[in-house]
Amino acid sequence: MADSGGGQEKTEKATSKKRKDARMKEGNVLQSKDIYTAASLFFIFFAMYILGRYMLQSLRDSMTDRLNFVSTEDTVNVEFLLTLLREGIITVVMIVGPIAAVAILTAIVTGAVQTKGLFTMQPLRPKFSKLNPITGMKRLFSLQSLVNIIKGIIVVGVIAVLVYNQIRSNIIDYQQMLDMELGQSILYIARASFTIIVLIFMIFIFVAAADYLWQWYQYEKKLKMSKQEVKDEYKQIEGDPQIKSKIKQKQREVSQRRMMESVPTSDVVVRNPTHFAVALTYDRENTFVAPKVVAKGKDALALKIIDIAEKNDVFVAENRPLARELYDTVEIGKEIPPTLYNAIAVILTDMYQAKGITMDN
Repeated sequence: MADSGGGQEKTEKATSKKRKDARMKEGNVLQSKDIYTAASLFFIFFAMYILGRYMLQSLRDSMTDRLNFVSTEDTVNVEFLLTLLREGIITVVMIVGPIAAVAILTAIVTGAVQTKGLFTMQPLRPKFSKLNPITGMKRLFSLQSLVNIIKGIIVVGVIAVLVYNQIRSNIIDYQQMLDMELGQSILYIARASFTIIVLIFMIFIFVAAADYLWQWYQYEKKLKMSKQEVKDEYKQIEGDPQIKSKIKQKQREVSQRRMMESVPTSDVVVRNPTHFAVALTYDRENTFVAPKVVAKGKDALALKIIDIAEKNDVFVAENRPLARELYDTVEIGKEIPPTLYNAIAVILTDMYQAKGITMDN
C-alpha cells in the first residue's frame, strides 16, 4: 500500500495524535455492525422471553374483546371501523412497544460502548467525493464489500441449514399439534422457535466476534502512517526548528533586557576584566541573606554590564578567578555559596570604603 502523498509505504502504527484526530475530527472509530445485530437479537428475544406471557395474554384478551365487540354490534359503519382500528393500534403499541424500547435502548448503549461515548455529526456531513461514480464503483467492488457479501451468504446458509435440521428432527412433534388446543400449539411453537433463536444467536455471536477482529484489522490498516508522516507530525507537535530558535532568541532577549535593568541598582560588579562580568546586590540590613547575583554576562554582554555599571556609579572590581567562578556556578537570582563569602566580603568592604559608607550608615 503506497502513500499517494509522498510515495512512501505506510508501515508505521498510528500515533496517539493521529488516532485522536481520526476520532474527534473525522468521527472514525472502531466498531462492528454485527455487534449491534447480535446485541439487539439477544436483548430483544430475552425481552420476548420475559414478556412472552404478557404479550400472549394481551393478544388473546384483545382478540376476545374485538370478537365480543363485533358480535354485539348490529350495524357496521365508519365509527365502528374507526373504533376497531384505534383499539387495534393501542393493542399493537402495548404489545410491541416494550420490545421496540428494548431495541432502541440496546442500539444506543451498544453504540456508546463501541464509540466510547463519542457523539459527532461529522460522518453525516455531505461529501462531494461520495457523489463521484468512480469512487462509488470502487466502494462497490472493494474488499470490504466482498467480505460483506461472502459473510452474508455464509450466515444465511448456516441459518437455513440449522432451521431445516431443527424442523426435520421435530417434524413428528409438529404433526401432533393438530390434536392440541390452540393455546398449547402456540406455546409449543414458541418453545421450538426459542430453540431456533438460541442457535441463530450463537451464530451471530461468532460472526460478531469475527467481524470485530476484521474491523480492527481494517481500522489499524487505515490509520497506518508512513515514516515521513510520523516525522511531519512530530515536527508539528514539537514545532518548526527555525520557529523554536526564534522563540528562544526572543526569550533570551527579554531575559537579558530584564537582567540589564537590574544592573544600575546592583551594589558591585565583579569583572575578568572584559571576558566575564557578574553583578551582585547585598542587603546590609538583613545580614542573614547572602549577596545575590542579579546579572551576568560573557564577552560583549560582559562589556555591556560593565558599561551600564560605570554609567550608574556601581562599584566595579576586577577579580579574574572570582568573576569566572561566579559566572560558572551561580545562576541569576540565586545567592552566592558560603565558599565565596570571604572573597565577596573583601570586595564589599572595598566598595564601602570607596563610597565612604560605614556599617552604621
